[in-house]
Amino acid sequence: MRWSFPSNNKGDINGIGHSGIETFQGTPLKSLAREICQNSLDAVLKEQTAKVEFMPFVLDIAEFPNAESLNGAFKASLKFWSVQEERRPTEFFKRAIQVMESGSIPFLRVSDFNTAGLRGSRREFYTPWCNLTKSSGASDKAGSSGGSFGIGKFAPFSCSELRTVFYSTLDIDGETAFQGVSRITSFRREDGEITVGVGYYGADDNQPVYSQLHLDPGFKRGIMETGTDIFIAGFRYYSMDWKESIIGSVLDGFLYAVFAGKLVVRVADIVIDRDSLPNLISEYRHCLDENADKYYSVLTSNETSWYETDFQNMGHIRLGLLIQSDQHEMDMHRKVAMIRKTGMKIMDRGNISGITPFAGVMIIEGERINSFLRNIENPQHTKWEPERMQPPNRIPFARSFLLELRNYITSCLNELKKENPIDEIDPDVGEYLPDEGSSGEDAQEAESLTDTIRTVDVDVPPRTKPCSTASPGEEPAKMDDGDGEIVEEDTGSGAGHREGKNRAGGLGGGVSSGEGHGENPKPHTRSLVAISSSKTRFVCLDKDNGKYSVTFVPKASADDGYFDLFLSAETQVYEAPIVSVKDMGHAELTVEGNKITGMKFVADRPIRLLVTIDHGDYCSMEVRAYGHTS
Repeated sequence: MRWSFPSNNKGDINGIGHSGIETFQGTPLKSLAREICQNSLDAVLKEQTAKVEFMPFVLDIAEFPNAESLNGAFKASLKFWSVQEERRPTEFFKRAIQVMESGSIPFLRVSDFNTAGLRGSRREFYTPWCNLTKSSGASDKAGSSGGSFGIGKFAPFSCSELRTVFYSTLDIDGETAFQGVSRITSFRREDGEITVGVGYYGADDNQPVYSQLHLDPGFKRGIMETGTDIFIAGFRYYSMDWKESIIGSVLDGFLYAVFAGKLVVRVADIVIDRDSLPNLISEYRHCLDENADKYYSVLTSNETSWYETDFQNMGHIRLGLLIQSDQHEMDMHRKVAMIRKTGMKIMDRGNISGITPFAGVMIIEGERINSFLRNIENPQHTKWEPERMQPPNRIPFARSFLLELRNYITSCLNELKKENPIDEIDPDVGEYLPDEGSSGEDAQEAESLTDTIRTVDVDVPPRTKPCSTASPGEEPAKMDDGDGEIVEEDTGSGAGHREGKNRAGGLGGGVSSGEGHGENPKPHTRSLVAISSSKTRFVCLDKDNGKYSVTFVPKASADDGYFDLFLSAETQVYEAPIVSVKDMGHAELTVEGNKITGMKFVADRPIRLLVTIDHGDYCSMEVRAYGHTS
């Protein structure tokens, strides 16, 4: 057994900026937890609880598989790249050599149990084993599975000082296999050949070894314990408090899976299960970025009202709603966690009520409705997008279905309000924005008028000239309503017409118009809105050089617009590293990070771009478009 770095056969030379690994550098530990737990839930055996462990350990260098050979590759790479002025490669390899020559290597073992394992290790193509260790842009998952072994498989490498990971599995067919993978850079071998930049530890011809790998001295997988072990070599956060990030990510994304007994996660000495949730929610509240504490209150409170239905004869759903009362310590954020059958949260559903302080949890249990929603779920599993529906003539049905799902939540909340009168609070701007996926006649306000007639005294203050804190050349201020809707105020002068709502929800009836002249000119409001498409298509033209064609057919017209381009992982998106862009219509465009500015949208007129990204592999992408409307 040895490390083998294949020749590039005088082809591409790959540097240190591996786009897949760089994608996760911003949130490496949180991303690692999300990708691992998602894949484990997808592969869980029927009627079993998926168990996942994140366990650190230190390995003596003498026990590291063929350490001398791997360190030799690092030294050859250091020599190969030292002639460049760019210091990142040399700094990386100096650190890697230092770790290898320190006498002991920190590791993180990530193991799952009660899963199918990585099947197909003895077959050459089209298997979960091959897709994870050697394939790019390939997947063998289907049905209720969520992960795709896309760029998400690079998350473990972002946590390694050596960019080296070992895989070991015992699958449900009784097969065992292990292999090491080192994703570094091209370098010149002793025989003069330049490598592709990826090395494999195993048998001849870069094949796996058909047995289990035992690296963690305190762990050995039992002969009946099917699952997968991932050993992250040179775990870069070993000396830090790395546990908080992983625990917070598990609680935010997989709260219901843990609460329902579908998932148990062990992070070193901390066990995340149903019994430990109360203490963990309290202790790690500062790590919760997605309101897991509020949703836990919904799942456990005696005041929560539960509603159940066979939604449109497509399957069973359960909805829990908890209205804020004086007894609650936290302010409810007026959103509902939308949770699919596996127990993973897909999204926070807002635009339900801008008046009633509440939180909710919707658990979508029916197989048929789960299958339908999977068809319109984005690659990172954070949103349902009707435009993904196939065939396209069913897109209107998908929009209507999501609207009815939202309306069901609203009707249950209105029913609960009648039973439990509460003090209301001022609505936020998000309540009056259209629902995602709705337009025209489908757009409607979520909160209906109450039957109570109130007397409202309205004091109209004198009009004052609007002021702006933006400096010349700066973009105007933007507000996010919490669901991705953006409102932007542009205080230019011009004629105006205004209809408002008073605090009771009635029309204010005020109409004001003018030419924008005089002592106090009326500000003219322009809105920055999301531009949906009737068709979006990505075609890879040159994988190795990251060239893609992008076709986008807008449904609405807008100017001063822009694209945000993202790479899609299993559970989230990451900013695409754009190198250059060319509009096939010869428009002048500018690139700022992952943003393409200078766009003009004309309804139903296709926009075709040639985009080059710093990502030398197949990948899934998505685009979000925004523009200004008067």
